[in-house]
Amino acid sequence: MPKSEIFDKIIKISDLSTVKGNSFRWQSNVASNSKIAEQLDLISLGKIDFRGKISAHGKNKWLLSGKLGASVVQKCVVTQEAVKCRLDEDVKRVYVPITEISPLEKDEGLDVNMELDETLEPLTDTLDLSLLALETLALALPDYPRSNDTDYLSISLGDDSLGDIENEQNPFAILSTLKEKLK
Repeated sequence: MPKSEIFDKIIKISDLSTVKGNSFRWQSNVASNSKIAEQLDLISLGKIDFRGKISAHGKNKWLLSGKLGASVVQKCVVTQEAVKCRLDEDVKRVYVPITEISPLEKDEGLDVNMELDETLEPLTDTLDLSLLALETLALALPDYPRSNDTDYLSISLGDDSLGDIENEQNPFAILSTLKEKLK
């Protein structure tokens, strides 16, 4: 293994080599899996494997690039059955001094259209790989997991032969139609 391989959860920025890339690898354990599963409302979580490289990116900047892999089991939003999902996410963060991150500003009440760099993060003394993994996992989870064998209810609430304008009904009429079709 290279000398710069990091297996710690917390990385001190001052310990990183500015000359060559610093490889890292963090894997979750059973205790952290159960905590993360509870936080994200998962049925279960397989081992998280987060690996990559941190390298100097100009003066006082650091580039983290890596890959996060995990297997999760969530509840189907329709049937509440277990749905397995494999996540493999690319991760990229650029850690810069806080003074280089521009705040969201309003220009005298007018909206300013700004292109924000979502990869920018404030540079601190340490970097917690488990928090970055948790954030990446939370953002990568399917919003509405569905089982493959789920039957979906399809209901037409208006007379399809009528035009769109004539098909606009009273909301109470639509509710009545829905109640009849669900009986």
